[in-house]
Order: sequence, then structure tokens, then C-alpha cells
Amino acid sequence: MENNTLHFLFVCDYFIARFCTATNSRGWYDRKDVENVDVGWMTKLTFKEPSKPFAQHGWTYPANQTDVTQKIITWMQQTFTCKGLLGEPKLTLLAPPPPLPGEPEKENKKALPNTYGAFVRFHHNLVKTSTKKFWPMYGNLSNINVDILANNVELISRQMIFLSTADEYYCVMPKYNIGMKGEFDKDHNENMASYRNFSNSPNLKKYEHYLIPGQSLSGNGAFYAVIMTKDGSPLPFEQVTINELISKLENRLPYMYKVAMNQDRKMENMLEKAKRGIQILKDNYKNNLNDYAYLASLNTPIDVIDLANLEPGKNVYWLSTEAETKKNRDYTAVNWPLLRLKKGVKQSCATSGPQWIIFRMDAVINQSDAGNIELMDNFVNRFNYDYVYNYFFGKDKVIEPYKPLAFVSNEEKANSQSATELSDEAKKNANDRSIAFFEDFSAVPSGAAPPHWNTERSYGTGGMVSVTELKDMPGKWLKLKRNASPKTFTPVSGDFEISYDLLVHKGDVPWGTPGMQLQLMFSAGQSEKKYSVDVSPGDMNRKDAAGWIMLMLGGSACKLGNYYSVPDFTGSKPVNQVRITMRKKGESITVLSNNNKVYDCATAFSAGMELKKINFEVNEKNVYYISNIKLKKM
Repeated sequence: MENNTLHFLFVCDYFIARFCTATNSRGWYDRKDVENVDVGWMTKLTFKEPSKPFAQHGWTYPANQTDVTQKIITWMQQTFTCKGLLGEPKLTLLAPPPPLPGEPEKENKKALPNTYGAFVRFHHNLVKTSTKKFWPMYGNLSNINVDILANNVELISRQMIFLSTADEYYCVMPKYNIGMKGEFDKDHNENMASYRNFSNSPNLKKYEHYLIPGQSLSGNGAFYAVIMTKDGSPLPFEQVTINELISKLENRLPYMYKVAMNQDRKMENMLEKAKRGIQILKDNYKNNLNDYAYLASLNTPIDVIDLANLEPGKNVYWLSTEAETKKNRDYTAVNWPLLRLKKGVKQSCATSGPQWIIFRMDAVINQSDAGNIELMDNFVNRFNYDYVYNYFFGKDKVIEPYKPLAFVSNEEKANSQSATELSDEAKKNANDRSIAFFEDFSAVPSGAAPPHWNTERSYGTGGMVSVTELKDMPGKWLKLKRNASPKTFTPVSGDFEISYDLLVHKGDVPWGTPGMQLQLMFSAGQSEKKYSVDVSPGDMNRKDAAGWIMLMLGGSACKLGNYYSVPDFTGSKPVNQVRITMRKKGESITVLSNNNKVYDCATAFSAGMELKKINFEVNEKNVYYISNIKLKKM
């Protein structure tokens, strides 16, 4: 179904001149140069003729099902923009070739229903070819897939290979929702589930949606899944009882043993030990045969080796009859229901329209990448799930054309605000010729990113750096993430003094974690030198515990200690604020905290050094606020 007429998108000269940057010396684009560029599609699929039936490898799809594939890819192309990413659309029909001997996982696919829809592969790593402005970097591919498939099972399940057959499909379905206990109760899973408001998006509230954590399906990737069924009914699976599981294991044992021998997975008396293992299951669960079976580990295939390793008198660690197991006072393990596709589902899906639809997107690795943010917003907030539901499952026939949702993020709304009035202090400093730079963020609306600063989004959440107002504190403050530096900076030679206000709330910066670092880059003849002032608050759990400063002085001859105490900057008060100053006078340096000297050295600078750039850097897990940044020539 991929042999459609392909319509290449030729990028006009105007687009190239206005939006595209050059490749690097190796012939590909650096991400920072294209992440905000409208890259476009490799091809765009269009359909001028009615859908036709499709048959391959014993699988048959009537025209009404192939028509669904065309509609889905058309809706995806209408919704998904290609900001920073090159889109490659494909139609999908499940029709795998016949398996080879010894490929049970592929053999078991025969039990699956007709699965059809579309997917788009969004390419990150791009090159320029002799005929294409943007093309995937084959040999170094990096992409994110978005799938929309009717009657799909494999996108959200892990096949139990040795229980399944060509007629029956057994599986587990790993999932994570915020607040869930067990092995997936990790900060990184919570961050991924929260990304771009996935867990709480109003657009998804009618449909079951969750994160599939990394390594819980085949491979290492994590996924976002949205499940659409008519009237929100459950997917067509039945939970397996202990009795059914034991019966199935007895039935499949000869086959399991044969596969293990063919794969040279052997142990002494393996078959006899496996038979003993089945008897152990019968003995251990003789009073629970009608209870549902749960797997304690997603990584247990339940093969002949697992059965042979069971020992009399010991618990079966991988099997439970409860959804949760209390391991100790602080840890509760989640067990996974063993499921079987209901009988008759394959037959009922053979010629009908969709009975359920799976939407799945690969979780992104770099959540701060502008292209990834746009893609996630398209998946979560712009794709019109309600239209798709009404089209396939609604009571009334849908005749109006598909339209993506007009979503505007809170960040876009904040950044669209008009600039606010400069403070009196900012106006005064603007007219003072001795002030080389001043910023108190007074002209930036609360919630907006500072337009005259280069900033970086949070790597973990994708959240942008923004200006905010703090309770009971005057003025406006920049809430830092990663790096922030002025876009325009006039170099300063000679003597100067740079100062800024730094603020943390109690609990914002755990003791011992990285501080907030002011970095100053100097040119010194043909070389460059970096100086930094790294400031941390005191321990929040110790009243009046002092903060500290660590220094880096560009390789000068100054003697430096590991750190210098800053009693003015505690971490234990509800609000902790300090003003840090660094003064250059001739070759000397002086560092002050609230005008109290912290450090000085007479030989920190050499003649002819010129300050070229300043940058503020933080560990994004800590929360620092800065304001009233002043660079004064002396």
C-alpha cells in the first residue's frame, strides 16, 4: 500500500533564503540550526482514486478498510506540522510474510485481527543532497514515529510468546499513570507523563491514555498511548485464570522444549524439571485456580527454563493472584494481568470498520528541542480525537471535513503579551553612559520569556525560561533553567563591576547540589579565558547555615580555596536573597556578597583583556531567580 503516487514537496527559493541555515562542514544540519525551521514533508500522500481491496501473504483487506488508511494519513498530514523535523508518511496494513521455522513470535501474529491505518516517521538528523534541501541522514537515522492504527494490539502489548499460538494471542499490557506504585514509580516516568500536559490534557480526557515506560515493550523506547473504543468500552481482552494458565503450559510444554533445544538453551533434565515445575504450580495454587493470573515481572516469558527452575516449597516469584504485592512498608509492587484476545475478535474485524483505534507516539529524548515540543503538542493538543471518534463510532454520520484543533500553548499566550513599562531604575540606567548593561526584566510581561535573551528550555520538561513576580518581593525575576545570556552585549575593556540579585525559596535548592554560576568570557590576545562565580545557598535544614561561593579565574596565578563562605545567603528562610558583585580593577579581582568582601586577588587579570559575553547557568532541577543585573564601567 506504499506504491501510491508520490508528490514531492519542492522548497521554493524564498523559503530557503528566509528560513534555512547552512549545513555544517560535514554536510548535515546541527539541531540548533533547524529545530525552529518548517522543514516539511519528504513526500505528501494524496489519493485521487477510490480505495481498492488489498491482499498479501494470506491477509485480505476489503476496500472499506484500505479507505480508512487513506483517511487517517490525510488527517495526520493536516494536523502534524514539520517544525524542525522531516515528515515521512506511510500507509500501514498488517500483512507479515510467512515466518521461518523457529520463529514463534512471528507465527503467533496469525492470531491478530486485521490491523490498518498509517504512521509518520519524523526525522531529526537531516542532510542536504544534490537535489533535496532536507533529507534523512541515512547511516545516522534518528526519528520519532507516530502511529494511528485500527484494531491494533502490538503497539501496546508484550506478546507472551510461548503461550500464544497462531489461533490465540496472550499478552501483558504495561502502562504508567502518575501516582502509580511499583517499578515504574520513577521521576523520569512522571516527567514524561507530564510532558506538554499529556496526562491532564482536556483533549484526551475522554479516552484512556498513558505512558508505556521504556524497556517494558521490546527495545528500550518509551511511548505515549491513547486508546479509543466505542463508548469507552474495554479492549476485547479477557484476563486469564490460574487454571487456564496451567492448562496452557501443559499443552505448550513440548513446543517450548523443542524451541529451547533448537536455540541451544539447555539444562540437565530440563524437560523433567519443567514437568515438575507445572506440578509445583498445581500444588501452590490448588486453592486459587479460579483467581486471575498476574505476572510480577514483564521480563518473564514463562518458558521451559522458567518452569524447570521452580523448586518445591518455594514461592513462584513471577506469578501472583493479586494486582499489587506489598513488599515492605515503603514499597508496593504492581503485578501485570495476563491477558488473552477474546475468541471471535479476529473474525469480527475481518471485514468491518474499526472496532478500536490505537494512537501511539515515541517518547522524545530531548524534551527541550523545539521540533519535539511542536510534535508533542500536535499529538496531544492539535489532533482532533473527537472528530475521529464521531467519524467511526458516533451515532450520526459525519459529513463535515476534518479540521485540526486550534491550540495555542500557555507559553505562546504569555509571549504574545505586550511589553510592560520599564521601571524607573531601568530608565535611569539607560541614560547613564557608565552602565554597559542593565536588566531588571521590568519590560517583560509576567509569564513570558525575555525576548532579548538567549535561553534554553528545560531538558526534562520542555518548559521555557520565564519572567515572574514573586510574592512579597519587589520587581520581576527571571526563573532560570539551564543557560541564559543577553542576545546583545557590547564588549567591555578596562575596569568594571558586575552585580546581580539572586534569590531562592526554602527547598528550591537541596544542600550539596550545583549552584548558580555567572560565567564571564574574556578575549585575551589570541586566546579566550573563562571566569565564573558559582553561588549556592546554605542548608535549608540548618538555621542560618551559610551559603558558599566557588570561583574559577581563567587559569590565573591566584590561589583558590575549594569554596568561600557566604553567611548572607542562607537556605533555611522562606525567602533567601543576596546581591553578588564581582569587581575588576586593573589586574585585581574582588568578589562581594551584600557588599561584604568574600575574596580578592591582585593578579587575577592580565593586561588587554576584554569582556565579551556573560552567561548564567544552573542545574535545571534547582530553582534560582535573578534580577537587577548591572554591568558598570569604572
